[in-house]
Amino acid sequence: MEVRKRIVAVASAAAVAGALAVGVAPSVAAGSSPGSDINFTFQTGVVPLVAHYVVSPAGKKNASGSLQESRTVNLSPKRIELSHDNAVQRNSSGGESGDNSGERNGGGSTPPTTSSFIGQHAASTTCSYFAAGCNPPDMALGAGPNFVLQGVNTQWQVTDTSGNVMPGWPVSAQNFFGVPNVTNPDGTPCDTAHGSQPFLSDPRALYDPIDHRYWAAMLQVENGLGIAPDCPFLSVYYVSVSQTSNPNGKWNVYEFDMSMGQPFAADYTEIGLNGQGVYFSGNMFGVGPNGGFYAEVVEANKTRMEKGQDKFTADAFFNLQATGPGAPANFPFLADTVQPTMNIDGSAGNTEIFADTIDGPDLLNGNLCGFTGNNDPCSGLAVWKMTNPTAHDQGGPAPSFSGTYVPTKPFLVSAPADQPSCNQCIDVLDLRITGTPVVRNGNLYAAWETSVNNDTQAVPGIEWGQFRLDELGGSEGSHTAYYNFSGDAAASFGTLMPDAHGNLLMVFDHMSSTVFPEIRYIVKPADANNFNGAGALLKAGESSYRPTLCGTAVLPVCRWGDFEATSFDGAGHIWFASQYANEFQGVSTPPAFGRNWGTWIGAIRAS
Repeated sequence: MEVRKRIVAVASAAAVAGALAVGVAPSVAAGSSPGSDINFTFQTGVVPLVAHYVVSPAGKKNASGSLQESRTVNLSPKRIELSHDNAVQRNSSGGESGDNSGERNGGGSTPPTTSSFIGQHAASTTCSYFAAGCNPPDMALGAGPNFVLQGVNTQWQVTDTSGNVMPGWPVSAQNFFGVPNVTNPDGTPCDTAHGSQPFLSDPRALYDPIDHRYWAAMLQVENGLGIAPDCPFLSVYYVSVSQTSNPNGKWNVYEFDMSMGQPFAADYTEIGLNGQGVYFSGNMFGVGPNGGFYAEVVEANKTRMEKGQDKFTADAFFNLQATGPGAPANFPFLADTVQPTMNIDGSAGNTEIFADTIDGPDLLNGNLCGFTGNNDPCSGLAVWKMTNPTAHDQGGPAPSFSGTYVPTKPFLVSAPADQPSCNQCIDVLDLRITGTPVVRNGNLYAAWETSVNNDTQAVPGIEWGQFRLDELGGSEGSHTAYYNFSGDAAASFGTLMPDAHGNLLMVFDHMSSTVFPEIRYIVKPADANNFNGAGALLKAGESSYRPTLCGTAVLPVCRWGDFEATSFDGAGHIWFASQYANEFQGVSTPPAFGRNWGTWIGAIRAS
């Protein structure tokens, strides 16, 4: 469950800096106009390691979860008694921007799948915290040469590359990470309304083709974001890595205090990798009466975590902001959903790249990207570089951090999508990068949502970009384009993965007044400027999504998303997963909050 939020004007820089009481380090963007007059700032800190231990998720379970072989507690995170949060919901409004992305018929560069099989689907086990289940499926995917790891909401499973579920799977997220039930300081249970389950959400997964390991991450929040108000405050991430290339065996689990001892709760788990480190980030929301917001990014020593060691420093950079001609110091851009990248081939060297959209206020003109109901587009990415991330652990200095403005085509919040049972009733999220961006061959690849005018009407579409890392901030190194359909058809939640030759796969969701929500994928040749054609169907929709509720006065707009996933297995295949609307099981009296979504996993041959 990702709490959707709009970040603009949530908190002032002074409020966040006062709450966290650490120094500010400015970083001026390097590059030619218009980015040269944009100033990036952030603060530095350290995220405490709470505990590390070993679990065997698919092994014999004990009463409290997975087979947990050891648990070393390094620090008890500060428990703060709170009862509510001041998170601000994101909203969506209509509008149009950009130009027509061109022909959407034909195109023969998209190959057939080499694997295609059903993933996890809506059920009480895939979201055990809520009795009625969850909408939508937050999705994680890490695929290696022999096994595929998928996390959906609160359940994880491992299959072989043909889709056969391995023995011992699926398991709950609580078992997967070995998380105990929640209690008060005196040991008595809390959040008893939910069986004292820990609230675990927003799973992410990666397969590291460099070290041949699987990685997984997930957040836990108690007494924040509206969760478990009778429990002590807690906001932690669990980051785990398989001890070998076989995810069916033992995993090293690390628990990090994302709050750094302050009343801020992490939301929207994000994770990335390069040769030196593992990186995770989140949106931090103040849960006390003072509220507040900031983005936080963290690095940890990948090699030491793979070995099960705990002697490393998890350096953090937070309260990421920017000002420019359109967003002065008294109204800064507050970065949110700052995605770490998945570095496939080491072409970024010892630098980790993070990226987020400038989703208002626009640093050049002050637009709020249509969030105020106006058709005012924004543009640009903030690309952050963290250099020498693990030098601190060898007695060297802490890593350096800087931000750069990267130009893009305009983007604007889109109206919801149509489906056969209702119009403008399926949420297509907002302007954030949702899928994990990728670095390969010296290029950064990312995609995000936008409204696109297809010469007939404004429809939900995708803006995607390819950016040369050695030319960031310059117009020569940036290429962005729109992908959309004609009529009322929507394309949303695009997630990318390039191959070694620069051919680019995108998986995305597609729906219209005549098409049930379905999954498609498409490949752009390296020498093409844009994706051409409708791509290929991975899994057709079987029904409208929640047809008795979506588009009604009870639920005018239904949530969809929140993020899809791709993975490169290092052995010649690109894997991808997304969601579709499966057959609605409700009859004359369907469940009050009927969940009819499923996930599907596919792969194509690539290099």
